Amino acid sequence: MSLRRIPGTERQYFLISYDKHGDELPDPDGSIASEQALAALADPAAAVTDVFVLSHGWQGDYQDAISQYDRWLGAADPDRAGDGIRPFVIGLHWPSKAWSDRELASAPSGLLSDEPPVDGVTVDEAVEEYATLLGDAPELRAALRTVLAHAADVDPDQDADPGDELPFEVAEAYRVIAAGTAADDGDDPLLGGGWDPDLVFAEAATEQSGDDGLLGEGWFQKLREAILTPLRQLTFWHGKNQAREFGERGAARLLRAIMGASPARVHLLGHSFGTIVVSSAVRGPGRSPVPPPRPVDSLFLVQGAVSLWAFSGAVPQSIGGGRGYLADVATPRFVAGPIVATRSTWDYAVGKYYPLAVGIAGQYLLADELPKYGGIGTWGIQGLTDAVELPPLEHGARADDAFAAATVHNIDASEVISRLDGASGAHNDLAHPELVQLAWNAARAIV
Repeated sequence: MSLRRIPGTERQYFLISYDKHGDELPDPDGSIASEQALAALADPAAAVTDVFVLSHGWQGDYQDAISQYDRWLGAADPDRAGDGIRPFVIGLHWPSKAWSDRELASAPSGLLSDEPPVDGVTVDEAVEEYATLLGDAPELRAALRTVLAHAADVDPDQDADPGDELPFEVAEAYRVIAAGTAADDGDDPLLGGGWDPDLVFAEAATEQSGDDGLLGEGWFQKLREAILTPLRQLTFWHGKNQAREFGERGAARLLRAIMGASPARVHLLGHSFGTIVVSSAVRGPGRSPVPPPRPVDSLFLVQGAVSLWAFSGAVPQSIGGGRGYLADVATPRFVAGPIVATRSTWDYAVGKYYPLAVGIAGQYLLADELPKYGGIGTWGIQGLTDAVELPPLEHGARADDAFAAATVHNIDASEVISRLDGASGAHNDLAHPELVQLAWNAARAIV
């Protein structure tokens, strides 16, 4: 059933699932969730005033999406009598699970074992996971096996030595994988532009700000982690491109269908790579942006794993100049209301992994101390002269914010988005009433 009720509450939302091509998947009973959602939305008796469309981010399977939406929507109920809003919520699920959360199992005595590990993923299983995402060509599978078998043969606790190098066959396997997954998403071109697995390995094997409290001292110096970093970088890049493609296809079609079914105001909310999904849905498909039938009423971007320059109409010359891929989204033809982007110093996934994935971390600083490669979840949306910096998000009750129409608003949410959970830090720390209220206030800004 596409209509889900959040346990312990009266709140509910429609869940619509898509395949990796952006085509909708039927529910287990054969029904089409979007048809049910659009019919319910168009029902005059529902008297819907505002539609909220949500997108999860990277590393999310079907159950992960449900869990995230349940936690986020269940964190608070900001609806108040007399505020003029009757909400209708749609959650999107797109295939973004890149690899298993289980650790790659070590190969006993340097040999691959047919016995599945108790708490790890075998080389065969890992090859299947990566091939599902990156492609099923025989040469790509062979290259994946070369990389993963070599990594499995390394003690996960072994530290990297400054003199360590990728074996020639592993580096060549990486180049095969890169050639098979290269794509230009118009944002941070990386693949095909001099990407070198040896340099990525060397950077990952070198201590990176070990005393700054981000990932803990020595995280990047583990040899197995360094060996797998180029693969995760390629997978990250592929997932980033997949978020854009899904946004411009499946999500864009749904957005336009929603506007055709109802005159209600429409608000898009995305987390992590989901910020690419919702922004691309507004932008529309093709090399030239195509605005939706009417402007979106608000855009809420939580810990975005998208370039800090993506929305800029005038990218600094030190980066190459031109316009960001999503620059049109930050104009009144595309978004009539506020665009709000959160950032947190405790988000290690965007703060550390994003620059490592799209460039060599820390090497490209501009005169104003903004990086060439960085995500809005760390730096906010940059390159706009009229962007507004909101007061920091704090715990507890929050007064209505003063949002301006068709304006980008950055907000430091470090006090709220702060609960650390593994290497990603607070990247997934979303279940806060303050975030729900912030999104609600943005939606009410032009009621």
